[in-house]
Amino acid sequence: MISWTSGQIVGARSMTSYDIINGRKVPGTVLKADNEIHGKHQGSVTVIGCTLIIFGTLQGSLALRGGATVIVQGIHQGSISVSEGSSMMVRGKAQGSVHISVGSKVIVESSGTLSGSMKNEGELTIRGVFGGSYLGSGIKVLEGSGCIKEPRIVDGVHYYEW
Repeated sequence: MISWTSGQIVGARSMTSYDIINGRKVPGTVLKADNEIHGKHQGSVTVIGCTLIIFGTLQGSLALRGGATVIVQGIHQGSISVSEGSSMMVRGKAQGSVHISVGSKVIVESSGTLSGSMKNEGELTIRGVFGGSYLGSGIKVLEGSGCIKEPRIVDGVHYYEW
């Protein structure tokens, strides 16, 4: 298991995509071996065919491909794309837009919150709290004390209060 702290990673990096962080061009991170985040990492991460556990904070987009698994114990802030055969479990907080592809799964555990717009073509299980716009023809299941937060609407604008 490879792990990194304070934004430093040991593993594959790719310049196919990049982020602008504090005015600097920073390559996106591509993971092809099991990994963990402790502390804070800024920038996009693509997880391919392995497992990533976020104990700290990830600020950046997150893409799951090739049967990848991501477990959010801490905080993720950024968009999430879960492709076919991949899965994500939220035990902490995930904040940002989410796209769940056909044949993929996202589970919000009882301790988890998922806030942001959702496009679900796969399977979403909510045991914790989800709040945000929702669209798609995927499966949506509420289990246990799972709930969908309703917005407060002011002048046609939807506000989700956490």
